[in-house]
Amino acid sequence: MQTSSNAPVSPRTLEIPIDSLEGARLAAPFATRLEVCHDLSTEGWTPRMELVRACREVVEGTQATIVAMIRPEFPGCRRELDVAAFATTPKLLDLCLREIEAAAGAGAHSVGVSLLTPDGFVDMDANARLIAHARGFGLVVAFLRTYDLLVDRERGMRDLTALGFTRFITAGVLGWDASVATLDERVAVVARDVENAAREAKVRGCTPIEVIPGGGVRGSNARRWLELSPHLHASCRRDGVIALSELEHLRDVMR
Repeated sequence: MQTSSNAPVSPRTLEIPIDSLEGARLAAPFATRLEVCHDLSTEGWTPRMELVRACREVVEGTQATIVAMIRPEFPGCRRELDVAAFATTPKLLDLCLREIEAAAGAGAHSVGVSLLTPDGFVDMDANARLIAHARGFGLVVAFLRTYDLLVDRERGMRDLTALGFTRFITAGVLGWDASVATLDERVAVVARDVENAAREAKVRGCTPIEVIPGGGVRGSNARRWLELSPHLHASCRRDGVIALSELEHLRDVMR
């Protein structure tokens, strides 16, 4: 995808998900943002606020900021990574609002949220409430990788832009499993997302939402993704833990 030579070039950013203080300490020197979660082995839940506070202390004096994932875990919650797991219920909405407030109190700079309708669209009313609540605490608001669960990506882009989300994560697939598509197929999907984001922003006269490739992003394929977006989301993990070699490789490529 080509861009105009007169178009402003966004600085490159790297978001790294972590679920431990050790991970935060290792990743902070490399990251633009740390996405703080609980139990990344299950794709993450809302973190314990003690971890958010500790991570905030870790990033003091670095370029990194703290993103708190908002995905409430409660008895009987759905653990499958599908639309139903993120479909709005009164209980889920209430828990999200409470956890946003707690994250702000613990020192988070931003939150990642996502509430869907049962038929697989962005829940406009519920997400508008979450955004207004978060912004009341001065938080930046991002949309989680649940973008890949939406049944209509173009409508999803219109909805996220209309709501005013700052960014969202995508692996360029339908569903959660990035292995179902080749790298070329995923790149093509994300390229369309970037084009759609620019188009929607032009229609509304606003800044395009940041499209952040994620899901298997590594130093070995980062150049492909950077051709589309200067923003990446990468776990930099091997065998379930953050690997310094992956952090260094990705840093070198992004330079």
